[in-house]
Amino acid sequence: MWETVRRYVGAMRVEGLWSYPQLAAEAARVLGRSGPLFRHAVVDEAQDLHPAQWRMLRAAVPEGPDDLFIVADPHQRVSDNRVSLASLGINVRGRGHRLRVSYRVTQEILDWTMPILGRRAALGMDDDADTLAGYRSLLRGPAPVVRECSSRAEELSALGDWVRVWLEAGVDPSEIAVAGRNHWVARGVAKELEARGVRTAPLEGPSGGEAVRVGTMHRLKGQEFRCVALVGLGDHLLPPKAAVEAAEGDPVALEHTLQRERTLLFVAATRARDALYVSHVGRPSRLIADSW
Repeated sequence: MWETVRRYVGAMRVEGLWSYPQLAAEAARVLGRSGPLFRHAVVDEAQDLHPAQWRMLRAAVPEGPDDLFIVADPHQRVSDNRVSLASLGINVRGRGHRLRVSYRVTQEILDWTMPILGRRAALGMDDDADTLAGYRSLLRGPAPVVRECSSRAEELSALGDWVRVWLEAGVDPSEIAVAGRNHWVARGVAKELEARGVRTAPLEGPSGGEAVRVGTMHRLKGQEFRCVALVGLGDHLLPPKAAVEAAEGDPVALEHTLQRERTLLFVAATRARDALYVSHVGRPSRLIADSW
């Protein structure tokens, strides 16, 4: 394994290529030599930062009053990064405040999505367990719609009809997002909507003007829309069959894989402010079925 890593890093060095963690580590090294640049920093989406990125932040901002303001939700951690901030010289223990009220997603969507995560506690930024107990919303709206389809063609047709309902209800196209677990599903969605005369734009690109945004569930992270549709949530696609087979025979690895997929589904579904539509072909994903 280490020989493979060594050769890979060596090939990158020859090509003059850097990974983001390598850039962060180099920045931390340079800052350690030249000294900090800032007195304060605001860190958002902190749950997904790599240890090298934390070392860079610590090197850029010296320890002091109000040095780092960190915003994180460990229940939205879609990377495998689990960092002890104390070990990196960032002391947050006893200094955190948990927000329990949502102003951007309805209670109905929360009621549908929170069981997906189950009662499992996530590792908080202060190394303590973090739960969703007491989390609530001040917004109300329609209950999420879950549709079972008999075929892929039927699922895409039903999605097209539902997007048309949103558009005719006055929802701006740019306030609608459709996502699937992989690029194959996303391409099928874009093709279906374009055939119906509905302009689409990639989730990962610029706003795209008057267009429905389409992409993978990962690309929904950090974004917000009035209406979100998640398609292709059958048990053969979510979690991916290959990921489950790779963890076969190792209960710990399998649970880690499933928890990562639960978190991804939770993040994708809570990108919807007002309305959520979910569809699948055949048997639904076990991650959805387990939450019912």
